[in-house]
Amino acid sequence: MALLIPSITLSSGIELTNVMAVISDLNVSNNVSASERLDVVSSPGEGDAINEHYQIVTTSHGGKNASFMVSVFMNEQAFNDGKPPIEQLKEGRSTKVFSVNLLADEYKELEARTAAYSYLAKQAGFLDSLHIESVAV
Repeated sequence: MALLIPSITLSSGIELTNVMAVISDLNVSNNVSASERLDVVSSPGEGDAINEHYQIVTTSHGGKNASFMVSVFMNEQAFNDGKPPIEQLKEGRSTKVFSVNLLADEYKELEARTAAYSYLAKQAGFLDSLHIESVAV
């Protein structure tokens, strides 16, 4: 999968049309932590609480996220021919890193790379992009 971008301005100021964007680096982190503790359930008695039974109380924190970088290729043929990317997208002088919460309702049923492309297509500069399903990455 890749995205066809109708128009893009590179960090060098060069404006290109109909280039292909490929997620070139994808990192998925699953930093969910869960804890359980035994808790006593009591009910009021005559002056003292009466222990009725125990229960397990479970809590979890964290999330599952994907961070990724995007490389721009001149076109699908250049990619298929093994040509290097024109640029890795930048934000100022640094490589731009995108991040998506994979536990969000719209992404939680998707594979991480598919979710990243879906997220990318909704970002400024990619709204008019088209999915290219024929690119195998």
